Amino acid sequence: MLPPRGTLNLSLSITGTGAHTGHVESCPDINGPACAAKPVPDEWHDLNLFFGELRLHAEYGITSWLSTELLWSLRVVHVGFQLEDAVTRMPITPPYGPDLHHRTETLVGLTDPWLSARAAKVLGPWAFAFRLGLTLPIGSTVPNPFELEREGKQHEHIQFGSGTVDPLAGVELHRAIGRFSVAGWMLAKASLYQNAQHYQAGSQLLAGANASSDLWTSRWWFMLGALVYNEQPERWDGVTETEGNLGRTDVMLDTAISVRFRGRWSVTLSARIPLFSQAVGAQLSSPAFGELSIARSFDLTRRR
Repeated sequence: MLPPRGTLNLSLSITGTGAHTGHVESCPDINGPACAAKPVPDEWHDLNLFFGELRLHAEYGITSWLSTELLWSLRVVHVGFQLEDAVTRMPITPPYGPDLHHRTETLVGLTDPWLSARAAKVLGPWAFAFRLGLTLPIGSTVPNPFELEREGKQHEHIQFGSGTVDPLAGVELHRAIGRFSVAGWMLAKASLYQNAQHYQAGSQLLAGANASSDLWTSRWWFMLGALVYNEQPERWDGVTETEGNLGRTDVMLDTAISVRFRGRWSVTLSARIPLFSQAVGAQLSSPAFGELSIARSFDLTRRR
């Protein structure tokens, strides 16, 4: 469960997912001040989105029962935007100049790093692990987009961090049954206060269960499971707006295949596929996620 004492496990992952969505925008939401002077017909906002991450995961074994862990990502978000007539769905020119809400753009930035400690305990055939940590406010944030919208100003909704120090805690349970291992886990991250932009992210809870095995092979490892993700509504100035992240729950299939090589290297291909999603308001449907990871362990106590 934990790396041996003095061992550093490093992995570098590439994750990616995409989505297509659209929604009707009407006056006064198109541009409040401009709509007051000259209303325009309804618009259709067509969006193609891509989310990708280059993710570093490092875990170091301090003792036989305690390790420390870092998870940090470089994120890329690409938005392709087209403004269309809500009835004909033909492209149109923004009636008030550049659109306030969306634009074709590519954003790149570091996320908030997750720092944690993990402690493990073995009791007979059972193994337990407990995690405590926090996130650091490194990722960029934006001013209140809803307030800027009401003022008729361009704004941005995409953020790379929460702007706050958020505590996190988790628990894992493992048991080996012959060539198989079954596991259950839970991880929670709490958002306790608002940041300097008066934004408070929604608290998050993830829980899952899986079974894994080498299936009588010497180098391969296979995992199949499911997870549940719940996120509470975000708030701006203490208010839950009528748009944005208003809370959601997703159930996903969780699967992975890994192969080990000589020299402590391994490559893992994993995917999370949505099975059920319940979101409040007009939000993106949960897309499928793919991840390719390359990992290696280093024995830092070995003499050279």
